[in-house]
Amino acid sequence: MALKCQLEGIKCPAYKHEGVFYPDDDTVQSFLPDLEHCAACMAYTPPQRPDLRDDLLQVASLTLIEKGPDFKPTHESGANFRSFIRVHICGALTNAKKREVRYSNQEELESDEEWDPYRTPNEQRNPKTGLLLEVPDPYAEFEDELVRNISFASALPELLQTLTPREEPVELPDC
Repeated sequence: MALKCQLEGIKCPAYKHEGVFYPDDDTVQSFLPDLEHCAACMAYTPPQRPDLRDDLLQVASLTLIEKGPDFKPTHESGANFRSFIRVHICGALTNAKKREVRYSNQEELESDEEWDPYRTPNEQRNPKTGLLLEVPDPYAEFEDELVRNISFASALPELLQTLTPREEPVELPDC
């Protein structure tokens, strides 16, 4: 999964941090330029919505504060803080913009009395906001697989206990 700025010629910020992350005021302030960069990137990615920049900055800041402490510098993957936090911030910003674009699209349609609750969002797409709705979420497949793996791993022992004596000897194929 390759993360990159959506604006041509721009690189993602460094998000430099060593050790355990504590979201105190000084630490969060030190990340403000990186957070502003990502918020601007998402605001100016088509469909451009510069009016969302401040809201997206808040989303990015809250994501840093909420997800940053989950970073484990000694994790077996050896991932650095940048690799860890960029996925969370980019995902949160993408989701926030999609929600806002859909909401704005719905409001525009309702104000024009064109909104039909029986039509799908694709059928009600506004040309100004349609681009974002057509872009596939680059993290969806990864997130779905992660949820499946976590769900299956935690549910398996419980499910195995519910097997009848006849079902127990059946081997499951490798997935």
